[in-house]
Amino acid sequence: MKIGLYIADILFRTGGTEANCAYIVYALQNIYHDSEITIISETYKDISVSIPVISDYLNSTFGLSIKNNKIDLMLLFADKDNFINRALFEQRLRKTSKKFDLFFNCSMNIFSFAAKKNIAIVHFPPYRKINSKFVKKYPSVFFSALQKDLAFSQKYTIYISYSQYVQKWLNKIWHINKDKTVLINPAVNLISKTGEEKDDFIFICSRIEQSKEIEILVSAYLSNEFLQKTLKLVISGAVIEETTEYVQVLKKMICNYSDLILLHENPLYKDIESYYNRAKIFWHAKGFSVDEEADPSSLEHFGLTTVEAMSAGCVPVVINKGGQKEIVDDEINGFRWDTPEQLIEKTIYLVQNEKEYKKMSEAARNKAQNYSLETFTQNLGEVLRAKQ
Repeated sequence: MKIGLYIADILFRTGGTEANCAYIVYALQNIYHDSEITIISETYKDISVSIPVISDYLNSTFGLSIKNNKIDLMLLFADKDNFINRALFEQRLRKTSKKFDLFFNCSMNIFSFAAKKNIAIVHFPPYRKINSKFVKKYPSVFFSALQKDLAFSQKYTIYISYSQYVQKWLNKIWHINKDKTVLINPAVNLISKTGEEKDDFIFICSRIEQSKEIEILVSAYLSNEFLQKTLKLVISGAVIEETTEYVQVLKKMICNYSDLILLHENPLYKDIESYYNRAKIFWHAKGFSVDEEADPSSLEHFGLTTVEAMSAGCVPVVINKGGQKEIVDDEINGFRWDTPEQLIEKTIYLVQNEKEYKKMSEAARNKAQNYSLETFTQNLGEVLRAKQ
């Protein structure tokens, strides 16, 4: 079987979307043992890149054990500076998909493909083209936009959502036939125990960018003397050129607190694993300033790093929005908060109540097992075999 997966920036980003694509590759190798897998991604005129052995790259980046046989990387040149070039790129991509038996769209877009069977991984559903500002400004393109909408809503064999939150918005925006929509718990590469003791620090792990609203967490920490006396703060995650300005904002906030706050840019996977194992508490704030009804795509669609933290016994104290509400059972395996004051209050409670902290830590580990790679592989296999 020939299997293709499209993801826009597998070599340039290391967020949840890219991790999820890697987990799907891992699962597919275990579902279809003799399959030939090709990852299709993009390259750009202003960026030079040395093409890695893709299995080695995914394994070192996401802590996996993908086999290096029958797996390949195909890079398509992507010049998407204008409408015509974007259309031409999509045409090339669709043509490329024709040679595959099974094709996964792992990026957030409104593309449609031409393999024998096409699978949409819905991180968050795209909005309908006919409702875009561009179409409203240029009504002459309405029917072209309508065709793209119809293709997206009809051409896929399965639409896979990873959270009830995403599935709700997929149904709300697209009204996809329910026989084609599936909800699967996403895969999370659960953190291996290293034997390290828990230290007194809070861990923030995410891409370091404005949308994650890390400055809200830093401000909360710096506003409370008790937290500063009892816990340090570690912030760690990927930084790319487009986010360096935001990183400077954070550095300015913490420059006088180097003894309390560590900012670790572009860590290795082993560093992340160590932080998870040693941290007592995990914080997350994405979506704090967002109105869900007005801008639902800007919330956390699932919460991959929250599950990673839980798997290491790190108790989550996370925003009460989006996919986080499905992961963290409030007061059982962590806490959810609506205001920075609640964030501080619930964190202090964990510090002051060691027995309750240990109980929640163990409950968090147990809940995380629902998202293991093995469980995901089994569930994905069942869905794919049902559609054969």
